Amino acid sequence: MAQVLADAPWAERRRRTLELRGRHAFAAELLDFYGAVLSVQERAFDEAISSRPPAQHLVAYVAEMVVPAVVDVSVACGPAKLREGVAARLESEDPREIVAAWIGGEEQPVVDRYIARAALGPVLEALGSEAAASCIGTRDRLHCPGCGGLPQLSYFAVAGEDLVAGGRFLRCARCHASWGYPRMSCPGCGEQESAKLPVFSEHGTASGERGSVVRGLPGGGAARPEHAVFPHMRIEACESCRRYILGIDLVTEPAAVPLVDEMAAVPLDLYAREGGFSKITTNLMGF
Repeated sequence: MAQVLADAPWAERRRRTLELRGRHAFAAELLDFYGAVLSVQERAFDEAISSRPPAQHLVAYVAEMVVPAVVDVSVACGPAKLREGVAARLESEDPREIVAAWIGGEEQPVVDRYIARAALGPVLEALGSEAAASCIGTRDRLHCPGCGGLPQLSYFAVAGEDLVAGGRFLRCARCHASWGYPRMSCPGCGEQESAKLPVFSEHGTASGERGSVVRGLPGGGAARPEHAVFPHMRIEACESCRRYILGIDLVTEPAAVPLVDEMAAVPLDLYAREGGFSKITTNLMGF
């Protein structure tokens, strides 16, 4: 079953966003914008908790109550290309259709997908399983059992979580629920042959010392362990489907917040893409 957070950790997301913003200058602009979006999402979460819109009215509720605030913060604080895209898109497209397409699992332009994800995500977190069940998508081990969405990231659980799947969990890109998944298995296609599942990590990390190493990240060269830029993160790739996902180790870095840490790890995404791998699904900011 999907493991849905009872209370979205907005304070933790803000804390980690500020922490990583001070640590990673290359991600400062992105994290500043994400911090602004978080404020809109937290309000949307609180309002959805209070109003409890029924699942059959989810599209209209999100389009009317949340999308305008997402558009406002994006135009005010977003990168130039996103500002222009959001403004242009809402002039020609009904926001209900944008939200409905994301709920329906349809292919969407980048800007539409961003608007829908930013607006719908906190509402699904607030409303839980009934709202998630109204989303269209396959329910199997490669997809979220709650809403049928694709995984955005994987993480290794801290002590105390349900370790039935060996401590590895996938986090849904649509409703942000988590579900257990085997360690040595591709979240994209299910491949289980270890020789086809390369892991890329920095020098100075446990994975990096065992095999493939990400080179040329900010901080430079063959970093010593204390100088690793992302000591708790790695690229989990698959030679069969040529896709990848970023993995966060909460045992190594208990202060990490997977949704935030994954978003700040742009150099890892760039390295994976340069190697010919495509991400199973991009994060909210399109990486």
